[in-house]
Amino acid sequence: FAGSGMTGVAAQWCGTAPASYRHQVEMEWKKAGIAAPKWGTRRVVLNDLSPAATFIGANYNLPFDVDAFAKAGKQLLAEVERDIGWMYETLHTDGKTKGRIDFTVWSEVFTCPECAGEVNFTEEALAEETKRVRDVFPCPHCGAEMNKDRLERVLETKNDPATGEPWQRVKFRPALLAYSVGKSRFEKQPDAHDLELLAKIEALPLPPSIPTVRFPIEEMYHGSRIAPKGLTNIHHFFLPRAAHAMGLLWEKAKAYPESRTRAFLVFMVEQAIWGFSILNRYSPSHFSQVNRALNGVYYVASQHSECSPRYNLGGKLDRLARAFQNYHPKVGASAVTTGTAASLPLGDSCIDYVFTDPPFGENIYYADLNFLVESWHGVITDAKPEAIIDGFKNKALPDYQHLMQRCFAEYHRVLKPGRWMTVVFSNSKASVWNAIQVALQQAGFVVAEVNALDKVQGSYRQVTSTTAVKQDLVISAYK
Repeated sequence: FAGSGMTGVAAQWCGTAPASYRHQVEMEWKKAGIAAPKWGTRRVVLNDLSPAATFIGANYNLPFDVDAFAKAGKQLLAEVERDIGWMYETLHTDGKTKGRIDFTVWSEVFTCPECAGEVNFTEEALAEETKRVRDVFPCPHCGAEMNKDRLERVLETKNDPATGEPWQRVKFRPALLAYSVGKSRFEKQPDAHDLELLAKIEALPLPPSIPTVRFPIEEMYHGSRIAPKGLTNIHHFFLPRAAHAMGLLWEKAKAYPESRTRAFLVFMVEQAIWGFSILNRYSPSHFSQVNRALNGVYYVASQHSECSPRYNLGGKLDRLARAFQNYHPKVGASAVTTGTAASLPLGDSCIDYVFTDPPFGENIYYADLNFLVESWHGVITDAKPEAIIDGFKNKALPDYQHLMQRCFAEYHRVLKPGRWMTVVFSNSKASVWNAIQVALQQAGFVVAEVNALDKVQGSYRQVTSTTAVKQDLVISAYK
C-alpha cells in the first residue's frame, strides 16, 4: 500500500539528507533519549494495487535528468501557448489591450422556485466585498429571498462531443474572468468577445487524446454524486477549452523521445488532471485557484475555476525542478511494482523491514477516485482484490478482514525472522480495528506496541465525520 511512494522518498532521504537536517534529527533524538540514527540509503520495494499510485511513486523514486526535464517542461508549455494561446486571450476593459486569462469562474445555473427565473449562482450569491457566498440573497427577477437549499438545479441538453448524441448535464455559465496585462492582474465579467470565443472553442471537435470511457457508476460509492449531474464519462468532466488544453498537454508530454524525461513530463501534466476538470472549485478567499478539488470525493461545486495551462503548471514546473535539485534518487535504490500486496514478487525472508499504510475500512474508495486519472493512462486499477469495505462492490467487513489477512500473511512470508513491521492505521470504527488485529494475529505477527500518530492535518473523513478518530495509530509488530 505504498500510495504516492513517500515511503521510498523517506528511505532514500536517509542517505541523501543534508548535514543540517541530519543534525536537527540527531538533536531531537538525543533530547528524547534515543541513540543517533544510522544514516545511509535504504533500498526499498514499493508496491501498490493502483497504476496511478505506482506511476507517481516511480517518478518520485527513480533517477532522471532534472535539467533535461526543466528544459523540456518549459518547451512543452511554450508549444502549448503557441498552439492554443488564442483560447486564453481577452480584451482589457479599455477595449483595445489584449490580456492573458489566468482563470475563468464558471457558475452553476439554478431556477427560482417562486418565479422560475434563472439564477446565476456566482453573480447573485457571491458577495464582492467579502468574497464569500451569502447565506441569503434575493432572486434577481422577483426579489424573493433565496438560499442554496431553495434553488432548483437546471439541466441543459447538449450534443455529447464524443458521440454526437443528446446529453443532459448541469448548466454552467461563465461569470468572472481573472486575467493579466503585463504584471498587473484584473477581473471582469465576460464580454461579448469572450462569449464568442467560448462558442468558437465549443464548436471544435473533441481532442483525440482525451479519454471518453464511462465511469463504473453502478459500482461506485460516488456514483450518486456525479450521475444526476450528467457526468458519466471521463470527457464530461472537462469544459471544452479545458479539454483542448489537457488533451494537448498530454499528447505533447507523451511524445517526448527520451523515456525518463517523458515519464516525468507526463507525471507533471497528470497532476493537473483534477485541476483542469470541473472538480476544481472556485475559492475566492484563496491566493491560488490551482488544484482546489476536494480531496477524497467526486464533488462538483456550484462555482468552478477553469485555469489556463500557464497559470496551472508554470509554478509547478519550477517547484518540481527546485525540489529535485536537492533530492537525488539513486540508481538501484528503488523497485516499484503494481499489483496486490497479497502476492508480492519477492522471495521468502528477504525483507528487513515493512512499513505499510493500508486502507482504513471504508474511509476512502481509492480505485473509484483513481479512475479519472488512470483513464488517461489507459490502465485501470483491478478493484477485485482491493482491501476496502464497499457496499457498491459487495465487500463487507469479513471480506476486508480476509483481504488484509492475506496481505499480512504475505508480509510475514517475505520478512526476515525477528524483524519488524510498522502498520499505520486510522481507528475509524471499533469493528474495523478489531478486524485488523485479528488479521495480524492470523498472519502470525506478534503485536508489541500501539501508539498514536498526530498528522496535524486530518483527512476529509476525519474532519467531517463524527465517528472518525482524529489521530492515526502506529502498530509495531514483529515476526
